[in-house]
Amino acid sequence: MLSYETCVRTTRGWLGGCLTATAVIELFLLFILALPRADSFTVPSVADFGVAILIGVPAVLVFVCVLSGIPSAVAIWLSERFCIRSLPFFVIAGGLAGVVSQTVLFGKVDGLIWLFVVAGCFAGLAYWHIAGRYAGERRLRSPH
Repeated sequence: MLSYETCVRTTRGWLGGCLTATAVIELFLLFILALPRADSFTVPSVADFGVAILIGVPAVLVFVCVLSGIPSAVAIWLSERFCIRSLPFFVIAGGLAGVVSQTVLFGKVDGLIWLFVVAGCFAGLAYWHIAGRYAGERRLRSPH
């Protein structure tokens, strides 16, 4: 069973990873919005970007949190159980969570897989920075 401190640390790390993945996905969506349209010469207004951020960020964050929950819980459990503090472990686990999330969301792996993998890798990096580098620390200090 995880201690209270471990639960707080891992939850903060997971939320930080979700926010990071959301930022990566939202930046991609804003980039797509900013591309000039072939059928028109209109440039998106500041209001368009504002709406995209005000509506897009919460929506993407909810999807990221829901879709990454189970794969992230597995990676977090493994890291805490076996005291895995390796940055590559968390980056790879994040990328795999991205693949799982995209497969669940679309029912298949398609051309956007790179976006989910990149977002997941950055999420894994954020998780490691916040919580993963301390994985299993309490377990290592306990007298058992």
